[in-house]
This record gives sequence, structure tokens and C-alpha cells, in this order.
Amino acid sequence: MTDRDKRILSTASGATSSRRTFVKTGLAGVPIALAGCLGEGDDDDGDEPELGEIDEEPGDVDLSDAVHGGELEWGGSVPVQGLDPHMEDAAASHQVLENITQGLVRVNWEYDLDPVLAEDWESSDDNLELTFFIREGVTFHDGTELTSEDVIASFDRVQEFDGLGAQYLEPVATIDNPDDYTVEFELDEPFAPLLSRMATSYLHILPAHQAEQDSIDEPIGTGPFKFESRELDTEFVMERYDDYWEDDLPYLDRVMKQEISSGDNRLDTFHAGEVEFINDVPPRHIEELSNDPDVDLIQRFPQSLTYVGLNCTEPPFDDPDARRALDYAIDREEVLEAALYGQGQVASSPAVPDSDWEHPDIQPLEQDLDLAQEYLEAAGYPDGFEASFQIPEDYEDQVQAAQIIQNSASQVGIDLDIQQITWSNWLSDVYEEQNFEATTSSYLALWYPDAGFHNFLHPEGSLFFTGWEDEEYNDVVEEARTLYDVEDRAPLYHEAAELLREKSPGHLFLYWMPTLMARTHNYKGEVASPDGSAFRFEDTWLEE
Repeated sequence: MTDRDKRILSTASGATSSRRTFVKTGLAGVPIALAGCLGEGDDDDGDEPELGEIDEEPGDVDLSDAVHGGELEWGGSVPVQGLDPHMEDAAASHQVLENITQGLVRVNWEYDLDPVLAEDWESSDDNLELTFFIREGVTFHDGTELTSEDVIASFDRVQEFDGLGAQYLEPVATIDNPDDYTVEFELDEPFAPLLSRMATSYLHILPAHQAEQDSIDEPIGTGPFKFESRELDTEFVMERYDDYWEDDLPYLDRVMKQEISSGDNRLDTFHAGEVEFINDVPPRHIEELSNDPDVDLIQRFPQSLTYVGLNCTEPPFDDPDARRALDYAIDREEVLEAALYGQGQVASSPAVPDSDWEHPDIQPLEQDLDLAQEYLEAAGYPDGFEASFQIPEDYEDQVQAAQIIQNSASQVGIDLDIQQITWSNWLSDVYEEQNFEATTSSYLALWYPDAGFHNFLHPEGSLFFTGWEDEEYNDVVEEARTLYDVEDRAPLYHEAAELLREKSPGHLFLYWMPTLMARTHNYKGEVASPDGSAFRFEDTWLEE
């Protein structure tokens, strides 16, 4: 091993900026249970933040003052794309689907799983049998009653049409319904991520008659809101479902989302009083908004992990030394400051910071231009190279990050040609067609480790698109999926993190970012979802 290779695994110290300590989760991501703690959330007294403060801690919401009625105007940052819960992977779509369709379980703020359409579940001692007891009296938005038949039809659909959750059902040998309110899964082998994935829209439940369709434009769900209308790239509307199974919910009559991609335009619309709630507040406005007496500024950590994606099947990034050269050319602290104004945390791996899955020694890479030059020479590009750099223009932080990365890379002769594209084009050209050289994007919903280590980095992952494949890495994360105890499973993810650092995959990890939201004082309740991937409007209301 050369000195250069040994330095790949170096653990340069401390790369955080204005860091608020992340939650220590101790996540298991298993069919038996998930375990963890969200810091001080349970001690939140519900008081409003003082002027100059940011609401950073979710807590139990006092619903005693909640009132019914009203239409919430929401200024959204990224347009809703498709509405098929089993097939759609756009984050903006999941933000609304969370309120329309539902799964058997969902994650709570302590990163445990709560029953939803299943009243309860149980697992056999060998983790090969999983039984759900379906909630009675639940109806879909078309008035039909939920039964075990709908559950089986939904999972059959995911498998038959190769939905995004299909790989999570591969270990399932059979699914049976001995009666209308019981569903039994029999597995060929233990598979820890299954129940965790059931908490996402990829495995939400549709009525059996809709589950027969190969594509869905207007989902029929059991959620607190039902689809009303949409104008692509302009507006999305969902209305209260009056027969929702949970008494008194939701409070709002309607949620109307205006699609406003520009952060400044979204903020102007908010200040003009045209909307009561906006998401993806531009980080450069945090100080201004936190000192505005008419605004509640909300921050939830962590929402997502932002990265540079590289096409490992085409030059120049088919060479791992070319990938390493770019990796070491990046000044992540400068990227963080430019993109988030210091509100996030520099990243070292896909493991949630301060969780059991995070490697205790691997730190974020520090910029090292001399080492970057060595890797360029090893890759056969002593004078650098050119590459296109496609950035989704709807994500302001990524546009700003790309500009810093471009400047850093130029110092060693790497010429990145920034091309801003729409999110729709990113999904079609970059993600689906893999017609790119370098890009940026982000992971959502990383509360269970399989999301980061497998979905994006394993060739059979549901969101894999960079073409990087490594048999040793694949074997490690596959073994981790069969283990349920954190003590047994965590060391494998630590080993996977070491392999990622050593082998330089198609993902260069940049930073963890929070969800930043602003609302008027009359909009109440907890709107963020615990995993940062969606919004939950059922427990929110507008004061009269």
C-alpha cells in the first residue's frame, strides 16, 4: 500500500460549523422494534420561541386549543411530481402522499414505530414470521372498507410492477390473510429493514381495485386528507377526509400548496401574507426571520444528506483516483458555509451523526490539494480534466454548493461545467437515464441505516444510479440486513464506512442539512415528520 493509499483512511479531526448536537438514535431498523432517543423533545414545555430564537426541538403538542376549519396556504419549494406511492421517488411527492395514503406503521419522534393501519404486530422468535392485526372500521377515500385483502393486493402490486419497495419484499416467501383483519408474512431468511420500509410510502396501502392498476395519477388512500386537484408546477390541493378513522382529525379543511421554486420569491410571498407556511427557507435569511416578531422559524435536524454524485461507468469518474482527486479538492467547510450559512454539519458517511451506525473514528475529509494532485497523476490526468456538473436548480443550497466546489476543483485543474437543470429533467436525464458526469442531490429519510448504505450505494438499491459497484462492500451491507441486534449490526456498518472511504464510491458526502420552515403565529401544531422526508398536516390548525 502506498503512502497515498494509506492516507485515504486518515481521520482528520473536527469539521463542524455552528453545530447543534444531533440526536443519538441507537436505531435498529428491525421488525421487532426500533429504539432510540430524540434528545430533549419530551421535555419541551410548548412555549413559543423568544425573539431571535429558532424552534429546534419537536415536542408533545397541546391539542386542547386546536380548532377545526380553515384553508392552509403553503408555499412549497419543489413541485409535486407523480402521485403513485409505490413508484414515485421525488421528495416533493412524498411530502403530500404522507397525508393521503398510509402504511401499516410509521416512525415517531423517538424513532420507534407506531401502529397506523395495523393496530398491532408480532414477530416470531426466529424473525421468519411477521403478523399484522389490521385496524377495523377504516375506510378509503372512496368509501370502501380497509381489509387484509387490500394489504395483500398492495404488496402484490409493488412486487408485480417492480415498485420502489420491491426489493424489500424479496425475502418474503408468502403473504396470507387468514381473515379480514389479519395478514401473515413468512420470510425465507431474517430481514431487518422490512418493517422500517413499511413506514414509508413505498409500501403504503391502496384499495385492492386501485392496486390492479399499473400506474396511478390520483391515489385513493386512508389518510386524513384526500387528493382534490393539481396544476403541474403551479398548485396542489388536498382536502379534509371527513370519515378519517382517527377521531377529530384532521383540523384543517384544506391544504393548498403553491409551487414556488425560488427561495426569494417564496419568502416574498410569505411576507406579503399570501401563505401561512413555507418550507426550505433560504439559510441566508435565518437571522432575519428569527428576529421577526411576526414569524415562527422552525428547524428540524437532520433532514437530509447532500452529496456529489459521479457517474462511475464513464470517464473521467470511472477511475477511482479521479473520484478521489475531486473528493480531496473540495473544501467542505466552505461549502457548508456557502450552502447553509453554517446551519448544518459536514458529512463523513451515510450514517446519521451520533447514531450507533456512525463510525467512531472516520471524520469528514479535509481539503488537501497536494493529495488531490497526486490522485490526478495516478488517474492519468496530471493537468486535470473537464466534466459537466448538472445541478437541480430548485435546490438553492446545492446551486451555491456547486459554485464553491467548482472553484475548489479548479485549483487542481478540474474544470466543472455547471449546468442548472429543472428537477424534472434531473429525474429523467440524471437519475433515470444516467446521462451525466457529475451532479448533486440529497438523501432523505435516513433514520434507518439501510436507507443510506444500501438504497443508494448497492447496485440492487432502489435509488442506485451512479454505477459504482464493489463486491466486498455489497457483501458487508447484505450481511447487515440479516442481523437485528444493534451490537451485532453496527460493526458491519462501521466496516462499510471504512470501505466507502477506501474505495471512493460514486457519492462524495458533503453535509447534513436541517429542515428549515417559517410560519405565521396563527398556524399551530407539529408539521414536520420525524424522518425529515415529509409533512404531516393532521395535527396542525389555524387559530381563529
